[in-house]
Amino acid sequence: MKTVTHKSRSKRGFTLIEVSIFLAIAGLLLIGVLGGTYSNIARQRYNDSVRSFAEFFRQMYAEVISPETLGSGNSNISAIYGKVIVFGLESPDDEDYNDQDNIVYTATLVGNVDIPESANGGFISELQDVNARIFCGNTTDADEASSTLSTYTPLWGTKIRNTDLKPFRGTMIIARSPTSGTVHTAFTSEQFDIKNHCEPEDQSASTLFNTQLKDNPGDFSTANDIDFCLLSENDNIVRDIRIGKDGRNTSAVNIVPDDPEESKCQR
Repeated sequence: MKTVTHKSRSKRGFTLIEVSIFLAIAGLLLIGVLGGTYSNIARQRYNDSVRSFAEFFRQMYAEVISPETLGSGNSNISAIYGKVIVFGLESPDDEDYNDQDNIVYTATLVGNVDIPESANGGFISELQDVNARIFCGNTTDADEASSTLSTYTPLWGTKIRNTDLKPFRGTMIIARSPTSGTVHTAFTSEQFDIKNHCEPEDQSASTLFNTQLKDNPGDFSTANDIDFCLLSENDNIVRDIRIGKDGRNTSAVNIVPDDPEESKCQR
């Protein structure tokens, strides 16, 4: 009689060390994938904010060139001349970053229809001569009795900086010349507090702006480019949006190439 011998079969699984190594490698791969995905999303958001900021200015020029898009403001005694844009009104006195630094205030600029014969002293002087002021709505029409003041804030925490990467402050006027109708762009580092120029009890066109304009006639300049440095939320990317000196239309708005030799924001 034959004796059948059963050979024992050993079953071998993964050791604790092998499982640990596998989990470690898988974890590293997952972190790399998630990190890369987050980085790509953050970069895309920043790029969107840069394009949005450039489009904001293009919209300003488009509205000035076609003032009928601004709605109310034209009448037998007044005409729409352009836009006033103020940066950094909410910035603290120190130069530390503040979430409010990014709020940009805009308002519609109107002035008298009748132009004095002496109105030939330059773009800003012409605006003074026609009593340029902020349009705050009509008192005769309840539907229009509101300020044209509005705000813009860059997307995704992007920060508006000057070429020293400090909070950007100043006032820009994009408006048509009362005498020639040509669009001009002027800038001063002075801040016109237009958010307080329209008082609730007085919805007529504010004269506070004109008073401040006459108090600072020599501060505005049309002779230089205006560079806005857009700093990403995590401060590791910066791009330059440049408004060409004395810009006349949307072509004055340029996203400067990401090149230290061309950008004034990269050093």
